[in-house]
Amino acid sequence: MWPLTRVAAVAGVLTLIGGVVVAGGPLCRHALPNRLTDPGLALQLAASTHDVETVLGQRVWCPATPTAAATPTCLANKSTLDMQQARDLVFIPIYVAFLVLVGLLVWRHGVPGGRWLGLVAVVLAVGAGLCDVQEDRIIRVLLGPAPVCAAMPRPWALAKWRMLCAVLALNIPLFLADRDLRGVGRWAGYAAIVLGVAALYFGGMQLATGDDTYLESALPVVAAAFAATWVAVAGRAWFPAGLLAGLDALGSRPWLRRFAAWPDDEETGS
Repeated sequence: MWPLTRVAAVAGVLTLIGGVVVAGGPLCRHALPNRLTDPGLALQLAASTHDVETVLGQRVWCPATPTAAATPTCLANKSTLDMQQARDLVFIPIYVAFLVLVGLLVWRHGVPGGRWLGLVAVVLAVGAGLCDVQEDRIIRVLLGPAPVCAAMPRPWALAKWRMLCAVLALNIPLFLADRDLRGVGRWAGYAAIVLGVAALYFGGMQLATGDDTYLESALPVVAAAFAATWVAVAGRAWFPAGLLAGLDALGSRPWLRRFAAWPDDEETGS
């Protein structure tokens, strides 16, 4: 059975790949609600039918709305965002699993006095995933052929992003305990600490001010924090003595040894 650290490292790889796949697709760029510029985030934070229509660039024909024809200003956003939500439903359990595994690592290997934060991170990661599922379900209904506008995704999206920002900061005890770790894994842990604190700041400022642009500023920080967390966990799992030493150990594996000992030009020419 693989150690927990290696399982977390593999889950991190899948999370990074999934994040790239989910975000793909053409989108129209036009004025969005709440001074946002990202259509995906703007749709998640939509608080009214008007917000949804502004993001999509076309009408949402909910019951009791006029049925007169309207000319869409954008045709790409609805199809792309609907596709992203479908992919997100597959992506959610992957990133939640990664965060839960990292939280368990904090609980097992974090600095004394801070290990209990790993259990809090596990609870918040699961909570963020559940909120994300509910948010996606509401958005898919709004984008479907028979939309229902009674519920909006905003409350669920806000809860999700706030919990994710907190989880990334709660992983800090693990990286503070990696003093014997060398090379890229150790430095990635330090980067994850800085990025986790920054994500917590942006999430906290949105909570305090209600300004959604703080969450938009948090998006690249959260993505970078996920990446740094994975590199730190992968360093602990695969390269604890440093990248070069890890590659040397990898080259000594029986199935790679013959390639590592492959003769060079001088040997073949002599």
